[in-house]
Amino acid sequence: MADDWTNYEAAVRDEINVPTDDDDRVRRVIQAAIGYVRGALGDRNVGKEVMADCVTSCAADLYNSRDARLGVMSVGDGTLEPFRVSSDPLRSVWPKLNAAGILTGSVVIA
Repeated sequence: MADDWTNYEAAVRDEINVPTDDDDRVRRVIQAAIGYVRGALGDRNVGKEVMADCVTSCAADLYNSRDARLGVMSVGDGTLEPFRVSSDPLRSVWPKLNAAGILTGSVVIA
């Protein structure tokens, strides 16, 4: 699977249930997610399914981070709930890469 953002679009839209009028933002978060995941992998490779899962998770986190600014997130029913938001765009990706045998992220000691 090449790193063309359109290869991941359907999975990301399914994950975040995005409105169809937010195409530019979806494209931007997918392109950023590809860059972050590729950066974390370095010269190592993973299968296309793992790559797709990692890009989808990262893109969903990036997309949803706008709705949880300053650690407060609307839960959809008009209430606000305190919710800690990680500043790490790969927060959900590190365990997936580790499970795939790519030791990276906070569990690696240099």
